[in-house]
Amino acid sequence: MSEFSEFYKTLEVDSGLLIMLMVMSIFVAIFHTVIIMGLYEINLKPKWLFFVLNPLLIYLCSLYDSRLAALIAIALFLSVFLLGIIGMIVSAVRSGFQNSKEENERRLRSGKPALPLWKKILITLSGLLFFGVVLSLGVPYFIIIVFIILPFLSSLKSNNKKRFYRFQRTLPTATIRSVAMGLAEISGKSKTIETMISRIGSKQCLGYLYTIENISTDKDGDNSYSLESSETVCKPFYVQDSTGQMKVLSNDIEFIDFEIDERYEASKKRYTQYLLKENMDVLLIGKASIQGINEPVFEREEIKNVFGISPVESVENYNTMRPILQSAGYFIYFWVILIALILLTPVTLNNDSIKFGKINFDLPFKNSKPVKSVDDFYDNIYDSYEQRNTEPVENMYEADSLEVTQPSE
Repeated sequence: MSEFSEFYKTLEVDSGLLIMLMVMSIFVAIFHTVIIMGLYEINLKPKWLFFVLNPLLIYLCSLYDSRLAALIAIALFLSVFLLGIIGMIVSAVRSGFQNSKEENERRLRSGKPALPLWKKILITLSGLLFFGVVLSLGVPYFIIIVFIILPFLSSLKSNNKKRFYRFQRTLPTATIRSVAMGLAEISGKSKTIETMISRIGSKQCLGYLYTIENISTDKDGDNSYSLESSETVCKPFYVQDSTGQMKVLSNDIEFIDFEIDERYEASKKRYTQYLLKENMDVLLIGKASIQGINEPVFEREEIKNVFGISPVESVENYNTMRPILQSAGYFIYFWVILIALILLTPVTLNNDSIKFGKINFDLPFKNSKPVKSVDDFYDNIYDSYEQRNTEPVENMYEADSLEVTQPSE
């Protein structure tokens, strides 16, 4: 407690530094918003809450004591890591639970038995062990691995929606009369071959996507949603443009970015329906082939593993927003890397000077003893950081002006 008091007394905040802290708190608000909405899946209302709350909190604290404002700024910065760590655990548990349910459903549909309980436990323990090892490396490496490397690797993980938009950016939209056999992109109006009845509202349609989500309510009364099941049912239909029409064999088709048709909540669940209707302007990516007696059809492309349909308006909106979202992602990555480098750089205060050391990329446990028990594991963590803190600082330079001494004659 005495060390904290001494640290608090050394804080000096003038009006210029106060403004800088308020500006930096706005950048911290970006991470707060992304973590709360992304990892915790909480729908912030309004979404600009932290962009106002963070600088306002620092300003109000400065009215009482400028040093308290600096302390709050440090606390806001550290809260990013605390929220991020807890959020990663929450997101991993939620994602693991959902992936387990989806895997069981896939196995049951294919006639295989559900995944055994011991395998689920083993996968969970492996994930927790990996998380513990990453956390033991220290905060800078935790930031680099969790917020840079893992998101990059997860972005490489492909799914039908990502494949759909990746091919959509490269494939030309072919007219139906001149479409080449194989992987292709076509666009036109949906036309009925055989209608069906939707799950909600008993509406006539060509197909529907029906989802059920579990509703969780926090202590503030805000709801969060997790997917329980998803069902896509679609009858064969035609796509027609100005040059002709082509039959779509809709087995395994995926509805991408359709607008909500109906939604309601009941018994702690949310039910949502998306409809493919007559005369909708749609874009499809899949495989053009021949069926029967020279009948052109459009179906799933097995080699590229893509078969999706999306409203033309949704595709245009995605193409408009993609550069903006990509720029925002680069901006966030830049600040995460910068923060990690700052945390890896030793900084000391000496009188009126600031000293910076070499960026320390040494991993913990470099000189650790063999681990034979849990106590040995924690001793290695303690010893590694104690050694790092007690090592003499080399190659330091001062941010002061340098005094030049003339040699004596």
